[in-house]
Formats: sequence, C-alpha cells, structure tokens
Amino acid sequence: MAAGRSSSMPSRLRQLLSGEGSIGPSIRLDAEPPPDIKSFIDKVIQSPLSDIAIPLSGFRWEYSKGNFHHWRPLFLHFDKYFKTFLSNRNDLLLSDKMLEDEDPFPKHTVLQILRAMQIILENSPNKSSFDGLEHFKLLLASTDPEVLIAALETLSALVKISPSKLHRSGKLIGCGSVNSFLLSIAQGWGSKEEGLGLYSCVVANERNQGLSLFPSDLENNQSEADYRIGSTVYFELRGHAQSIDDGRSASSSSRVIHIPDLHMRKEEDLAIMKQCIELHNVPPELRFSLLTRIRYAHAFRSSRICRLYSKICLLAFIVLVQSSDAQDELASFFANEPEYTNELIRIVRSEEPIPGTMQAY
Repeated sequence: MAAGRSSSMPSRLRQLLSGEGSIGPSIRLDAEPPPDIKSFIDKVIQSPLSDIAIPLSGFRWEYSKGNFHHWRPLFLHFDKYFKTFLSNRNDLLLSDKMLEDEDPFPKHTVLQILRAMQIILENSPNKSSFDGLEHFKLLLASTDPEVLIAALETLSALVKISPSKLHRSGKLIGCGSVNSFLLSIAQGWGSKEEGLGLYSCVVANERNQGLSLFPSDLENNQSEADYRIGSTVYFELRGHAQSIDDGRSASSSSRVIHIPDLHMRKEEDLAIMKQCIELHNVPPELRFSLLTRIRYAHAFRSSRICRLYSKICLLAFIVLVQSSDAQDELASFFANEPEYTNELIRIVRSEEPIPGTMQAY
C-alpha cells in the first residue's frame, strides 16, 4: 500500500519532499543555523528590544550561501519590534489622532532593521516563507521619504526574481494586500489627464535646481505649468458627503479635494492630511491614497525631496511588476498610465540633466 501511494504521488511533489531534480537542494525547515549565524542572532535577541539597532549597525553579509530558514528567529524578533513600537502608532495608522503620538518615530532603528532584512533577503533564495508583509503597510504610510525608500528596497529584495528561476516559475513571491499600497505610490504625480507625468516631473525638478520653487518666479512657462500641476492635489471622494475646494459645498455623490500650490505650504504632510480629514470627512479606506497624493504634491517644496519621491515612484513600480499576485493592480496601473513605458524609455534616453541613478532604475 505504501509503495502504491508513493508511485501515484505527483512527480514534482516527490521532488519537493526528497530534494531531487532541478528545483534546488533539499532544505530542512527545522535545520539549525550555522554557529556564526546563530551567534549573531542570539546577540540581537538578547539585547533590549529598544536597543536593537546597536547590534544591527555593523551587520554585513559574511556568510556562505543563504538559507532563509536559518534567519527566521531574527525575522520573528523584527516582527516583535514592529508590533511593539509601530503597530499602534497613530501616524502610521492614519487615525483621527495621527498628530498625537507621544514618542517620535524610531527612524534610525527602523532603517537598521530594514537594512538587515534587505541584506538577508538578497542573499537567501528560499524566502517564500516570509510572512511580515503587514508591517510594510504601516511603513509605507510614513511621511519620511528615507523610510519609504528603505521599505520599498526591502520589498524589492523580497520579490526579486532569481535569474535561475525565470525559465521555470517566473514571479514567485507576492505582496498580497500591500499591492494596493504599491499601486497608489507607483502612480506618482498622476495620469496624463489628471497630473504630471514622471518624466515631466524629473525634468522640471532638474531644470530648476537652485531656483525658487514659487511658480511666479520661474522664467520658463512650461516649468511654471509643470510645477502648478505637480504641486496640486486633486482627489475624488466618490459616494461620500460633499465639500470641495477647501470647504465650499456641492450637492453630489462625488466630491473633490482640490488643493493647488501645495509646495508653498509650510505644514508637514500629516498636518495637511489631518486638515483634509477633518474638513472633508475622509473615510479610513481612502486615507492612504490621499496621503500619497499629498506627499507627492508637497515634495515640490524641495528639489532634494522631489528627487527622493521620483525614486520612490520607480521603486514601487519595480516591486509591483515583480510581485506574483499583482495582476489586477498592474492592469489598473497601465489603464491609468498608458504612456508609462514610453516615459521610462524617455528617462533612459533623455539628454536632459537627469540623475544617473534615475536612469539606472
């Protein structure tokens, strides 16, 4: 009977259980990590949770071929940190009390954790058992562009397709519910009909290095138009109670939040977001998308920040493309951004003063 069952078992399943064939070496899920890895993990875990950045600060990859299962205890510890210090933060949850967090955001520690995660994921091919995606929904709500970039680079390391697996299964790892967040971020400054395209944003920013960002001071009419479009929030709230253009009423099932020249506002992103929520009664399910529109439009206040958000836009698109379960989001993206591929080609081929890092993406 046992032999009969074995012979009827699908061949690929037998390979998975035995480690045979071309699918890669057999990996025991309960395999003990090598002594050097175990020593490092123990050092991190034994440190006070609030001081986790200290043992992580010098982390480098000094190990042989990675096995993600060896690092699971460390990732579980990271999960514990996120649950303890991030899961209840009003600013990341975009709650009505988003400006009332008593503790400052632990930026340095979060960046060190994300850096370590990225290094391990880049060096571990068998990372499909990663299960910490929910924390990235919080991290992607950060208004600090450096945190956003670190989170997206970590996600990129997670979903990156190994060249050795392209011929077999293609995209292997999905981002689940994070895909909708990635879609919102990847859309950047909006579609051709509603906003400033990525290429126009990059060029407008680079052409005006060192000049005043106020539209009235710009000499080039096209640059002035680009800044006005790029720094404007235009956000539709469908099916909710009315109020448009900073408080004027409209009796319609669809209303619009319209804020021009956001780059001239001195408030922080969250303060502007809070005003919008209170004035327009923005429901929780729409707050991330609205915050993203605010973050992009407000980025025009600084050439440095605008450049970071251009990078954020491209990173989100890269992760979305490689996520194995983002077909619906990608269809929606290209429906709204039909010229995006051409924009990427224009950036690569452009003779405008575009940063090499942007062209390299």
